[in-house]
Amino acid sequence: MITLSTFQEYLSSKKSLSQAQPPSMSRSANGQEHYLLKLLATLPSQTPEQQAEQLEKILTVLREVNIKEQQRLKLLAQVIDASDQLVATLRQHYIYETGALNDVQLSHMAQVKSLYYLIIMAYDRVIHYKQTLLQSRKKPPSKVWKRYFKVSNDSSVLLATAIYQTLLMYQKLLSEEVTCYQKPSPYLWYKINRLYALAHQRHVLTVNHIETTSSLRASNIHQLYCQICLHSLLNLRAMQRQTVLLVQRLLPEWSKYIVATIEPKTETRVFVDLDSDKPPAYLTANSDINPYEDHHHCLFIELGPLLAYFEARVQSLIVEDSEGAECYLLNKLSMTMRYRYLQTPLTPATKHAIKQEVVLITGFNNIHYRVSGSQSFANLIAVNDLPEEQRPRYETGKHKRGGDETVIHEILSNSDTALFRRLQLVSPSDHSQATNTETILNKDTISNDSKAVMDSDIALTKALLNQEGPDLSVVHQKLTTTAPLLVSTLSLFLICRPDISESTDWSIGVAQWLHLEDKNPEVEWQVLGHAVVACGVRLEGRDNRSQHFVPAFILGGDERLQTAATLIVPTAYFQSNDRVTMRINNKQTPLRLEKRVLFTDEFSQYEIVKI
Repeated sequence: MITLSTFQEYLSSKKSLSQAQPPSMSRSANGQEHYLLKLLATLPSQTPEQQAEQLEKILTVLREVNIKEQQRLKLLAQVIDASDQLVATLRQHYIYETGALNDVQLSHMAQVKSLYYLIIMAYDRVIHYKQTLLQSRKKPPSKVWKRYFKVSNDSSVLLATAIYQTLLMYQKLLSEEVTCYQKPSPYLWYKINRLYALAHQRHVLTVNHIETTSSLRASNIHQLYCQICLHSLLNLRAMQRQTVLLVQRLLPEWSKYIVATIEPKTETRVFVDLDSDKPPAYLTANSDINPYEDHHHCLFIELGPLLAYFEARVQSLIVEDSEGAECYLLNKLSMTMRYRYLQTPLTPATKHAIKQEVVLITGFNNIHYRVSGSQSFANLIAVNDLPEEQRPRYETGKHKRGGDETVIHEILSNSDTALFRRLQLVSPSDHSQATNTETILNKDTISNDSKAVMDSDIALTKALLNQEGPDLSVVHQKLTTTAPLLVSTLSLFLICRPDISESTDWSIGVAQWLHLEDKNPEVEWQVLGHAVVACGVRLEGRDNRSQHFVPAFILGGDERLQTAATLIVPTAYFQSNDRVTMRINNKQTPLRLEKRVLFTDEFSQYEIVKI
C-alpha cells in the first residue's frame, strides 16, 4: 500500500525522471501487455483485498514496463475501469458514516488513496516522457509553425490525456480528504497547479477528452481544473458528509458557470497562484502575493456567473414547487459564497478580551428543549388539552448522544450591535498554554466540574476578541479529526449561560463561514436575535397539509441589530402567506407568515404579522 510520503518521495526523486526513456518495441513488451491483461481478467473472482493487491501489482508493472506510451495509456484506461469498481465497493464502507471514521473505515480509505497514488505515478512517466520529447524537438520552419502547434499533434494529445487523467486522480484524492475532514497536503495542490501551468504552456488546456477518457466530469483540462478549484472554494469540510456527496455529484454542472482566465476580465479577488502549493484564495491585505503584479503567474476566477446560476435555479425550483435537497443546498451555497467572496470580510480579531463562560447548543430540537426551560415539547404546549389531530408527532427532549452542548467562553467587546461575529475552535494544547497567562477558569471550577465535563464530552475554551461583537472560542477535549465539526455551514445554534436561572440571556444564530486552514478553526456567524421564545406552531386551514403542532421559535425584533420579529420553524412544513397558530401552554395566537428571509434544509425563518 502506498502512502502520501512514499508517493511524494517517488515524484520528487530522479527515479521517475530517469524512467522517461524511449519505449521498447521488443517482444517482451508485448508479453508484458498479455501478462497484465491476464491479471486483470482474474480480478472478478477475487475478494476486495485480493483485488487491491493485484491492482497495485499491475500498476507497478505498468509504470515500469518499457512499452509505447500510447500503449501504456490504453492499458491504464483498462486498469482504471477495474480500479473504479473496487473503489466504489470500498467507499461504501465509509462515505455514509455520520460521525468519526473507525480504524476499519480508515483502512479502506487508505487503500483507495493508495490506488490513486499508483495511477498518478504511472501517468507521471507518460508526462515526463512526452514533455521531454516536446522540449527536445528543434524549432520547425515558419511555414509549418501552426501545424506543429496544432493540438492534433500526437505527442501533445498524449500529454494532454496524461495530464487530464492525473488531475482527475488528484480530484479524487481531494474528495477523500474532505470525506475524512482532513486538510489536503500542500504537495497535492503544488502538483495540481503545476500540471495546469504545464497544460497552459503546451497549449492543451482545451483539448477535448470526452471520447478518449469516457469521463463525463469535464470535457477538457481547463474545465476539470475549474471543478477542482470550485471543490476548494465551496469549503466542503464545513459540511456534513451527506451534503458533500450531493455537492460532488452536482459539481460538474456547476463548474460550467465558472469563468477563469490568466488575464483578469474583472476586478475579482479570487485567484490561484499557479507557482504555489496553495488552493484558490481570496485577496486581502494579508495575502502572500498581489496576483495583479505582472511577475506572478495566476489564474483569476470570477464567481458572479455561478452565483447567478445558483439563485436562478433556486427560484426555478421554488416556482415549480420542487423544493428539496438541491434547492436547500444551492441556497446555502449562494448565501455563504456571496458572504465570503463578494462582501467585505470581518475585521480580524485582536488579542485582548473580557471572557465569560457560556454554552453552545446545536441542533433544532436541542435548542428548543433548552429555550423552553428544559421541558418537553408536549408540556410546553399543554398537549393533553389538544385534539388528537393537532398533537405533535415527535418530542424535543435532550439528545442522549453527547456533543450537542459545548462549554465555551464568550469574548465581550465594546459593541453588542454587530450582526456578524466570530468563534474559534482551539486545540487542547493551546488551551492549556492560555490558562497559564489568562484567568479563564479558576482551579476549583475546573476540579469540581471535571467529571461532568468528561461525562458529557464537553470541551473547555480559550478566548479571542472580536471588535465587531462577542467572540467565542472552543477547545475540544476529545479530538475526532475524521468527524464533522459540531458547527457546519448555516447550521443553527444557541449561545446561552450554563446557569438555568439566567436562561433568558442568550443569542441564536447561524454559522456563515468556517475557516479551516489553520490548526485552530475559526467560525464567522450571524446573529439572528437575542429575545428567543420557544413555542409550538401549526397550520390553519382546510388543505391537505398536516395540521399538527411542530416546535418553533419566536424572535423578538431588535433595534440594535435592525431586525424585525420573526418565526423560526422546521423547513418543509410552512410557506409564505400561511395562516398559523402559535401556542405556549394554553395560550394561542393567530399569525400570518410573510416573507421568508432565510431557509436551509434544517429551518426556515419568516417575518410575521399578528392577525
